[in-house]
Amino acid sequence: MRRFFLQLWVGALIVCALAKAEERQPNIVLILADDLGYGSLGCYGNSGIKTPHIDRLAASGMKFTDFHSNGAMCTPTRASLLTGRYQQRCAWVPDEELSPVFRTQRQENPVQRWAWGLSSQEVTLPALLRGAGYRTALIGKWHLGYDRKFHPMNHGFDAFRGFIGGNVDYHTHIAGYGTKELDWWQDREIRNEEGYSTDLLTKYACEFIAQNKRKPFFLFLSHEAPHNPWQGRDPDKKKPAIENYKEMIAVLDESVGAVVETLRTHDLETNTLVLFCSDNGPQAPKGFAANGPLQGMKGSMWEGGHRVPMIARWPGVIGAATTSDVVALTMDFLPTFTKLAGATIPPGHVIDGADLMPVFKREGRIADRVIHWKHGDAWAVRQGPWKLIGQGTKAKALVHVIDDPGEKTNRIQENPDRVSSMQTLHEQWLAEVGAR
Repeated sequence: MRRFFLQLWVGALIVCALAKAEERQPNIVLILADDLGYGSLGCYGNSGIKTPHIDRLAASGMKFTDFHSNGAMCTPTRASLLTGRYQQRCAWVPDEELSPVFRTQRQENPVQRWAWGLSSQEVTLPALLRGAGYRTALIGKWHLGYDRKFHPMNHGFDAFRGFIGGNVDYHTHIAGYGTKELDWWQDREIRNEEGYSTDLLTKYACEFIAQNKRKPFFLFLSHEAPHNPWQGRDPDKKKPAIENYKEMIAVLDESVGAVVETLRTHDLETNTLVLFCSDNGPQAPKGFAANGPLQGMKGSMWEGGHRVPMIARWPGVIGAATTSDVVALTMDFLPTFTKLAGATIPPGHVIDGADLMPVFKREGRIADRVIHWKHGDAWAVRQGPWKLIGQGTKAKALVHVIDDPGEKTNRIQENPDRVSSMQTLHEQWLAEVGAR
């Protein structure tokens, strides 16, 4: 009898060990739209455009109503996303590491300083996930370094298909910024091909999923849409800008649907966290209600410059048709993903973001924190429901963004003590992150 129980115990251990061996780290798919406004989707209240696939993503997952990009423009947000830190904390790439043409361009546009190079000193999300056994890919826009030394595959990505600059022509793939030459890459080689950029990026994203279905992967699908130039699928069909813009969002929506369907086809849905969001507020054609109730656009410190749509989906883990009003930011992705993956962040390395999994699982909220934005000499501070907006050394507006998301009522005159304390917090933050 004793021998029987011993055998039973050993057998149970073997079963547990085999089950553990079969456990797999979750896949992570991050889909980032470019310049997509808070009110530009059906599930966020836009009745003038159809986005059925993104709407279904929200219906089967969690929709955030108070999510923000770290920057009001592309590159600051991307620097923060990949480092989990305020972008102002990221190391500055010395002028001597840049080629003369890009050195001059950065000097002329210091607000977008990250566009010319993400420092090799930074600890990046793909590098951490790759260290934890993940296959990593960037499909789409990089915009964190034009020189080859700042290539995405030098920052932890195993594969890269897309463009390194701020945008390209959707058909010719000629860069709109930087050298204004061909900017279409297959890993480390420039190689053009025919096709509409959104469709090509979708194709490569789906292929990456299929090729890596038996191992954990991190797919960063960084779309160009609906960033300008406002071009539809047919290069010969002339349409008003607003019609092209709507089509671009519709094709982006199709891309989300294709990615989810590919996960379903390969039986990966229940082991994959999918996130969809935008890199900053919109820059849209006149006449398109891109921001719903919010004021301000891309580049602005008003809510419309940095409050963006965000949806999280993971069947069986994140409840369907749920909504969160938790204040979260792009920099929260790194600590969320690395903890899921079991990746190790170097001891002493400063991470400003917070783990969002307790929010996704409705097990808790993020601890109270003061949040900061800075764009040129414009800035904003969020403390609880209050937001202080300033320019240079002067506070301009104090708004209660919960009661007044459209920021229509300036309460700066009636709250001098709050204004003073929040401006002090801003000054302390500037000193801490080295942004003076």
